[in-house]
Amino acid sequence: MPKYRLEYAKRDFARFLSHLELLRSFNRAFRRSGLPLAYTGGFHPRPRVSFGPPLAVGVAGLREYLDFELEQELPLREIFSRLARELPAGLAARQIAALPPGAPGLGRLLDCAWYQIVLSPCQAEPGAWGQAVRDLTEDPRPWLYRRAGKERIVDVKAGVKGGRLVFGENPCLHLLVHLGPREIPLREVLEVLWEKAAVPGPPLSTQLTRVGLFRQQRGALVTPLGEVLQFDQEKEKVQENVKGDFD
Repeated sequence: MPKYRLEYAKRDFARFLSHLELLRSFNRAFRRSGLPLAYTGGFHPRPRVSFGPPLAVGVAGLREYLDFELEQELPLREIFSRLARELPAGLAARQIAALPPGAPGLGRLLDCAWYQIVLSPCQAEPGAWGQAVRDLTEDPRPWLYRRAGKERIVDVKAGVKGGRLVFGENPCLHLLVHLGPREIPLREVLEVLWEKAAVPGPPLSTQLTRVGLFRQQRGALVTPLGEVLQFDQEKEKVQENVKGDFD
């Protein structure tokens, strides 16, 4: 059965959808689109749809992914347009691609995530943040975090691949974090970072966006659709387009 990969954005009010609600939204969109979605066998068949790592409730996502299978091959443009028009407000299809046989799934492919954290005016103190980010990315000493109700202490630095600051009209902190075995919950990283920077306000009250999910190759960030980005890019632009040959 033909397999496809969709890149989509989750913004505005949709960022408050739980992962289960997101699954239901896409299942509803597939059903309304009339696309011949493939299902598993057995007594309780399920749609052959698999998602990338879930977003925390309240976090927006610019490059999120799902893989799905259809019962028959259809033109990419038709699949994209039929699905895109059935998505609810806040969920926007961006790109689609057909996957070759044997292509690795998202779980095997992805190893890092890029987050953007918008700092409020009272938190945007360049000196404090500059020192904290330098300590995070350059100082070899660990940053220890004791998980609530547990004896386990973790080094949150081990979950961070890179960090940088962008000051301007909307000051932002950018973090590149591990996915998989070395993954540390973003909440834990931010709690320690806020403590080190000694800035007011809880970290989770800020605006959080996952810029994308990637595999790091030779210093570059490669999306599951083959787009290449650099972590030091200053601006992000979301474009809704389609990848593939439609002739």
